[in-house]
Amino acid sequence: MENRILARLRGQLGAGEAVDPLWLFTLFSVLDLNTYTLEEWNQALSAALGRKILCPSYGTLSKYLHQAVLGVK
Repeated sequence: MENRILARLRGQLGAGEAVDPLWLFTLFSVLDLNTYTLEEWNQALSAALGRKILCPSYGTLSKYLHQAVLGVK
């Protein structure tokens, strides 16, 4: 089953196969926290960065998304 976050970005925003972390950060910033599960956010960020990401909390996810947008490794 396709990740709902990635499907939203690809369908509604016309994002290509590769999803920019900036789009994920934007969605994360404006949506209600319970719109998507933490697992879905981890999967979407993993797809965007091309490696497995496992953030244990929404706070950690927020920090990781911010770092991904800034290009911090």
